[in-house]
Amino acid sequence: MPSKQIDFYDQPELFGKGVVARFPMIQYDMVEAGNCYAMGRSTACVFHLMRIMEVGVQVFGTKLGVALVNEKYWHNILEEVNKAIKDLPAKSDRVAMSQASANLYAVKLARRNEVMHPKDTYTLEEAGNLIGQVKLFMEQLEAIL
Repeated sequence: MPSKQIDFYDQPELFGKGVVARFPMIQYDMVEAGNCYAMGRSTACVFHLMRIMEVGVQVFGTKLGVALVNEKYWHNILEEVNKAIKDLPAKSDRVAMSQASANLYAVKLARRNEVMHPKDTYTLEEAGNLIGQVKLFMEQLEAIL
């Protein structure tokens, strides 16, 4: 295991205590994403990160009143989330929710479609960058939920 990645191995709070407390259902995939990254298994790391994002997408959609989030694709949930955000009052969490939605959209376009439909493999650098993006998204959700 490369020494610069060892800190990612077996980390039950890779995304912080607050995220773990708010989203205990991501614990397994969070630890596995860190383990895969630490062991140089970058595409496997991205797979686990996408499972975490799936939970986040569904929770985000539910928060904004999107129906049947467990049965819809990310694209559909994201469209409904963005519509709901536009309808929020100006003095609400609209800005924070818009930022979370933008982060979600970026991950969806750049990573999710390719990893869920085997078109690509990922480098360790890409996986490391995605760890940061997913962590940011989950922290954003923790703050607004």
